[in-house]
Amino acid sequence: MLDALFGLIFDVVLSAVGTAVAKLFGVEGAADFGPVVVGLGLIGFGVAAAVWGH
Repeated sequence: MLDALFGLIFDVVLSAVGTAVAKLFGVEGAADFGPVVVGLGLIGFGVAAAVWGH
């Protein structure tokens, strides 16, 4: 249950960040910042894995 909750939170946050980047920088800028959003998602998953590991 906790895994599903954290997964939902990460999905919502990443979706909101992606939408904000697309609105701020336009479609061309969003394409440039797409890897940044993916990187933040991977960092978030890494942090979650580190927290769950303890």
